Amino acid sequence: DLSGRPDEVRGPYEAALAVARRCGDRRWEGSVLGNLGSHCAALGQFNEARSCYEESLRIARELGDRQHESNALCNLGLVHFTQGDMVPARERSLAALDAAREMGHIQLECVVLCNLGLIEEAAGQFDQARIHFESTLALARELADRRTEGQILTYLGALHARQWRFEPAHRALDAGEALLQEMADPPSLALLRCARAEAYALAGALENARAALQTAEIHAAELGAGPESELGTAMERVRALLAQSTTG
Repeated sequence: DLSGRPDEVRGPYEAALAVARRCGDRRWEGSVLGNLGSHCAALGQFNEARSCYEESLRIARELGDRQHESNALCNLGLVHFTQGDMVPARERSLAALDAAREMGHIQLECVVLCNLGLIEEAAGQFDQARIHFESTLALARELADRRTEGQILTYLGALHARQWRFEPAHRALDAGEALLQEMADPPSLALLRCARAEAYALAGALENARAALQTAEIHAAELGAGPESELGTAMERVRALLAQSTTG
């Protein structure tokens, strides 16, 4: 559990960073900074994560390393999104998308398109978000990446529900659940079941929503997902919908 011993786990990254700097190995330094940034982001230390990613990006550009540059841009976009800074989130993600396509890196393109879908959805641009999610879905299928396919179907299902398109929402969620069960991916399944609870709540099927939410809560407890996690945030959104429906 990284969150239980953050300093203990962070130590090796900082030691490696010191060695890389002592050796003057800029490529290694940039790589370690990227890993340290991801560690900080996983702990919710987003300002520190952003600093690591920015420094990693500077090094990648100094070296002309497009692979590390695109990774840093992708990570920066996601951190900005998590902090609610939508303009830099979109700018960084679009730059990462350009780099991924220039290199023909389909897996990275898939990740960035998914991030752009989340960014556009948060900005209320639902049609553009759906385009990004559907593009991601097509790439995941091209790569035969069934886990990513299931995860994207979760996002698509939730998006359909938020647009009151409940039939396609449940079709997407049913297909995603089958894939994620096949892949034995408990965290993604928990998020999907939370998306299903939200779809039921928006449709007014409150008992079904409560049952799906309860299942997601059990999974969250087993996974140790905190309130700041993606799953924790999604569960809180469903609870708010249910409370609003009950009082309304």
